[in-house]
Amino acid sequence: MRTAMAVGALVLLVGLVAVGQFHYAFYYDLSGGQDLEINLINTMPWANDVGIEVHDAYGGLIWDSYGTVDSYATVYVRLGDEIPPGSTYWGVVTVDSEERLVIGLEYFSDDLLISVDTVYSDIPVLDPAEPFWLGTYYTQVGSAETAFIVMNPWASTATCSISAYDSDGNWLETWDFILGPYEAEYVWLGDYIASSGMSWGFLDVSMEDVSLILALEYTGRGCSGLEIDNVTEYYF
Repeated sequence: MRTAMAVGALVLLVGLVAVGQFHYAFYYDLSGGQDLEINLINTMPWANDVGIEVHDAYGGLIWDSYGTVDSYATVYVRLGDEIPPGSTYWGVVTVDSEERLVIGLEYFSDDLLISVDTVYSDIPVLDPAEPFWLGTYYTQVGSAETAFIVMNPWASTATCSISAYDSDGNWLETWDFILGPYEAEYVWLGDYIASSGMSWGFLDVSMEDVSLILALEYTGRGCSGLEIDNVTEYYF
């Protein structure tokens, strides 16, 4: 039998987050017929205390839960069972854990599974004196379109700069963001980069002080017409 994660009191969750060694984050969307199932997999041969927080696009806390995952066990949360749909109910989910987790994500649209992703890298605490970078692929080829979502998974303000380059390495556009605690920003690349047979390339994200994460929504791709990927690993 699959085990669901129990809802806990906020005061206990705060205590857990304060002592949790590992901090994970990823994207969710409950704003337009979408849903997310989160599977928390304990990689250790002993029990693991875990806490979840879900924030809206402006960083507000809209749901939280805590619990213990047995050794090598998996518990799940279907966000749509806990949170009603809302136009601002999209952005970042954070998970704090005493031990390392593997997190399996199943994204749904109109109750149909559209995308599966796995998060296994926790979010690092940065050296304020050094920049940090992550990067990903975008495509605006044919019927394909890409949106990116940049998210702040921390309780402090974060800044970043995101640049788009075409397949030949030519700079196309740069966006600068200041994100409040747990805030997210959504950018539809079609508003800035025209579709064409050669319209694909590199999104490069630079950040300082606080590490951020990125998610991509690729439309016009795959059997469902929508693919969702989290970018939580850093290249420099």
